[in-house]
Amino acid sequence: MVSEKLREIRTEADLTQDKMAESIGISKKTLVDVEKGRKTLGFTAAALTALLFRRGETVQSLFGDMTIDVIEFVSRRANSRAWYKTLGGRVWWTEECRQGPFIVQKHLFTPYYRIIDKDHYLHYYSMNREETYKRLTELGSETMAEENWGKEGDRP
Repeated sequence: MVSEKLREIRTEADLTQDKMAESIGISKKTLVDVEKGRKTLGFTAAALTALLFRRGETVQSLFGDMTIDVIEFVSRRANSRAWYKTLGGRVWWTEECRQGPFIVQKHLFTPYYRIIDKDHYLHYYSMNREETYKRLTELGSETMAEENWGKEGDRP
């Protein structure tokens, strides 16, 4: 998402391509390729861009006030285990669905969805409802596999 908005982020910050490239640690050629849609930023450059320009309208429109949380969550996303314990969403979240030990919640004021477990640990975070429900299905499958692993005949 940051790659798609890079030119807009740079223009909003009133930076030249040279200064922007230097700011996020990429070459000007790479920046031009990203702005023209021929390449995408790597995670590090995208995260740094979002972090450095998080107060701008463009990044705010992508992540709201949760830029750092989103970056941190995405960086840990490869690990399917819970990320951190939430307060359960009693104030800013509404429950959409429960499936096994997992709960899908929708933020009241932003387009964010998340999946927490019955103990309020965060497992997934997204702005895309369909992706959230897809991940809910995956988490359910992983949980069932873990529960069945100890049964005879299921071990590798």
